[in-house]
Amino acid sequence: MSARPGLTAMFLKKALLLAAAMAVVFGAAACGVKTHPWPEMVTLPGPVRGLSQRLDFDGRLLLSWLPPETNIAGRPLQTLDHFEVWGADYSAVDYCEGCPVGFVKFADVFIQAPPPGMELAPGPYVWETRLRPGRVYVFRVAGFSPRGAVNSQAWVRTTVWNLPAPPALSGFTTVADDLSVRLLWSPPSEGTVVEVQRREGQGSFVTLDPVRDVRVDTAVAYGRHYVYRARTVLVKGETRIPGPWTNDSEVTIEDLLPPPPPSFLDAALTPAGVSLAWENLQERGDVAGYRIYRRPAEEAAFSVIAEVTSGSTYLDLPPVAGADYVYRVTAFDTSPRANESSPSPESRVYAEPIGEPVTPLQRPELPDPGI
Repeated sequence: MSARPGLTAMFLKKALLLAAAMAVVFGAAACGVKTHPWPEMVTLPGPVRGLSQRLDFDGRLLLSWLPPETNIAGRPLQTLDHFEVWGADYSAVDYCEGCPVGFVKFADVFIQAPPPGMELAPGPYVWETRLRPGRVYVFRVAGFSPRGAVNSQAWVRTTVWNLPAPPALSGFTTVADDLSVRLLWSPPSEGTVVEVQRREGQGSFVTLDPVRDVRVDTAVAYGRHYVYRARTVLVKGETRIPGPWTNDSEVTIEDLLPPPPPSFLDAALTPAGVSLAWENLQERGDVAGYRIYRRPAEEAAFSVIAEVTSGSTYLDLPPVAGADYVYRVTAFDTSPRANESSPSPESRVYAEPIGEPVTPLQRPELPDPGI
């Protein structure tokens, strides 16, 4: 029996569809699957990083930022054409924080040539302008694609207050203590902090952390020369408006702190002389040596008889027969000043006269009890 023509045509159609499906599957396995493209909006550059502002007291503003590393979808960024800076300015009196902002375009900042082996230059990117006094500026920055597109989520904003600079800081001075410098000034105006910079020798100034009250700088070393300067900085939101620098104040760090004294001193009379031994502090601290003092017991003033730079013992000459001596020891440190400690406890030695008759002990005579 022969197959009906309608059934034969139906089977042929199904076979062709199955063959086409298998061709697609095996072709995809061999050549890769072509998926639906990402929407353009999520492939656009993500937000710039680290947008910051620096406003000098003469109204010169520097905006700086780093390029985005990812697109809006969070995937590695492939292309970036340029940045745009938009802004708006208001009177400081009329500015409404949180109100809608009417932005206008201020500038294009073009991409730098990338270093060898990199697709994008790492930045930073900088845009400079001069602001009118007494105004508040709102700026926003974003990266654009080569087609001139930007995602609305990519804009990063900063507000700049161009207010009058604070006055110069008054009463600024430095006082050197042992391994520290006290920085003193008159109280600054409300809403400000004090910025201090330090320079060592002929090096460059380094900014210390801003503070309001008097501070102590302990990051100093003996024998080093430091130069300090300070200024008042008005803080308004993200904006820091600096005043003028004070005159330089210079200080040299000297070791002013003496070491501790030896806690004990033993003195013993020997045939070779007076043997002295005391606590050894050189193993524990900044001690260069010891000074040994002696005085006759009947006198008040001590005299230095020796200095010892190693060890903690000393042998004094044999005393004259019948001499009565008092000893004490101090420690001194390694600084150019050779700071000296307070004295150790005193120790006394008496040299009995040679050949002096010794009176024998006698038992006292007791009355006869009559027993």
